[in-house]
Amino acid sequence: MAVVISLCVVAPPLSAVDKQQMRTAMYDYFAEEKKAAKMGIFGAAIIGGSAAYLTSQSDLAKGTGYALFGAAAAGLIVGGTVYFRTDTQLAKLDRLLESSPEEFRKHESARMEKVNSQFRILKIVEYSLLGGGAATVIAGVAQKADLTTGVGIGLMLDACLFLLFDYFAEARAHVYAQRISDFNTVGRNAELIQGLQFSYPF
Repeated sequence: MAVVISLCVVAPPLSAVDKQQMRTAMYDYFAEEKKAAKMGIFGAAIIGGSAAYLTSQSDLAKGTGYALFGAAAAGLIVGGTVYFRTDTQLAKLDRLLESSPEEFRKHESARMEKVNSQFRILKIVEYSLLGGGAATVIAGVAQKADLTTGVGIGLMLDACLFLLFDYFAEARAHVYAQRISDFNTVGRNAELIQGLQFSYPF
């Protein structure tokens, strides 16, 4: 004789608490992204002004200023793009999270995987820029060409600024991606216990 206890649990939708935790993490992430974008825009304006001033000075300063214009332009473009698209992007994701948590997980998991891959590529580019700047400085010093040396110094400064900015951006992205992964785990746990059966023979 055996007593069979069947436990058939229908996987429920994610609870409001789980949704709210994910929504909070999402809003926190995009708020920090927008704040960083704003800092990037202001920083780019300061760098651009400094670069303009340097180009009116000695050849060494001119070279540095010319290279710094690149960092200023990148800061304005990237910062402006992120700042002005964030509200629209966040609103769409909020609606998706509310209407279809599963689709939200799939969409954001894939997007953040792509974002983190881009950070790895950017890191290679930025370290290459740093190395190129160092090589330019060495060449400029060897040739006693102050303008070339200044360009190399500017490139190294550009690379350091990009690396610093992206270090924090990547850290934020990894935290947010982990929250999405945790959200996935919560969603799967309910599915795993469907059809669970216990048998007690005696």
